Amino acid sequence: MAAFAQDDDELARMQELSNKWESDATGPLVSERLASSAITTEYANADPVYQAKTASLPQKYAQYRTCRGDGHCGWRAVAFGYFETLMRIGDSQKFREEETRLKSMCNILNAAGHQEHLYEDFADDTIELLRETASASDGGAALLQTFNDSNRSMSIITYLKLLTSAWIQKHPDLYQPFINQPVQSYCRSHIEPSVCEIEHVGMNALVDVLVKPAGIAVEILYLDRTPGDEVNTYRFDPVDHHNEPLPAPPTLRLLYRPGHYDILYKLEDLPQQAALPFNPAPQNVFVALNHTSTETTHHKIAFELDNIEIPGMSFYPGPNMGWSNFPQYDFSPVSVPYPHSSSRSLPTPSYAPVPVAHAPEYYTTSVTVPPPSVAPVTLPHHPAPHAPIDRVGPFRPSIWEYETNFAPAAPHLPLCQTAIFRNSHYNTAHFNNPDFEPEQWQPDSEYGHTERPRKKSSHS
Repeated sequence: MAAFAQDDDELARMQELSNKWESDATGPLVSERLASSAITTEYANADPVYQAKTASLPQKYAQYRTCRGDGHCGWRAVAFGYFETLMRIGDSQKFREEETRLKSMCNILNAAGHQEHLYEDFADDTIELLRETASASDGGAALLQTFNDSNRSMSIITYLKLLTSAWIQKHPDLYQPFINQPVQSYCRSHIEPSVCEIEHVGMNALVDVLVKPAGIAVEILYLDRTPGDEVNTYRFDPVDHHNEPLPAPPTLRLLYRPGHYDILYKLEDLPQQAALPFNPAPQNVFVALNHTSTETTHHKIAFELDNIEIPGMSFYPGPNMGWSNFPQYDFSPVSVPYPHSSSRSLPTPSYAPVPVAHAPEYYTTSVTVPPPSVAPVTLPHHPAPHAPIDRVGPFRPSIWEYETNFAPAAPHLPLCQTAIFRNSHYNTAHFNNPDFEPEQWQPDSEYGHTERPRKKSSHS
């Protein structure tokens, strides 16, 4: 043991070096929410006790925020969590109450000997952020940006340090048993300096002066090497005017690792997404229609449709473009019974009911409808047409249909015989036309036939 013994001078020198050491902290002052499984991954190769405790964290806590370890992480975590929890509560009256309460804290600061002109700027920044948070509707984006602004963030932290120091000096009986020096000396050396880690006494006082009076509970999860598979939890519950704990208060959760604080979140602490309006999926509505295949009537038209182009004529059906013959369906109105009253409401269908059709010839099964218990409601009856028309196909008839009894017209030459048409590819006699048909010269049609008189022979 003598080899490990050190004199007082050596211990003092090591303590001085420890006090002057500053970590090369990087990253945002307050990060975005991250998956808590990252903590488990961080301690994957650490002590088995840390491995077991961090492995159980994601089972209860979904996400967390990191705070930069620059000596202010504890102060920053409590301050950010305080504003964020107020935003999660979303009560404008609560924001006004907190603003009034923080403004009244100047009496405690003055009683502790802090001069108003030294802390009023820090107090104004805190009150201003409280107002901004009350009117914000961006899900905390502006709050996160404010705490990542080093100037505004340090201004708020400085105000909280002075407020905590004044609170400890106002209630020395609560904190003197836990410190080995006068409360004023303790505050000047462990609370008020610009760079100092928050200790247990300071954390307790900060929660008492800032968080618990706002009706917010605080849970601190200590990740240490004590036996067990889960982290140790310490809870600070707010009380009412009768010193009774408030039922189910909103909770600010912190994760403490030796020398560092982060913010933890359960699923219930995360903002809920706005419910999207429910639009039921459109359902197909099947309507039975009669259809008759329409055939072309070339003999009724004075010219060939294939030889010209008219907009919309691509929808004109050819002779064999109709459906094949389908059995005809005759429809008649049926009686629909009134639904029975029931104590349980039934969902209303979003489709239109279709009249029941008589079964085709190839169906032999008949359906027997039981007699309704109440008077049936009869659908309006429309009289059938006077002269039934023989139809084929599933679509309804139309007055704009061609007659089916016809003889195909004899082909004839196209009527358009202008010079421009003859030289275009629309002319069937043009070699670029897909139905190229060369014209044959007919001299009889161009020149009239006249019988020339024979000359009489001069030798006759």
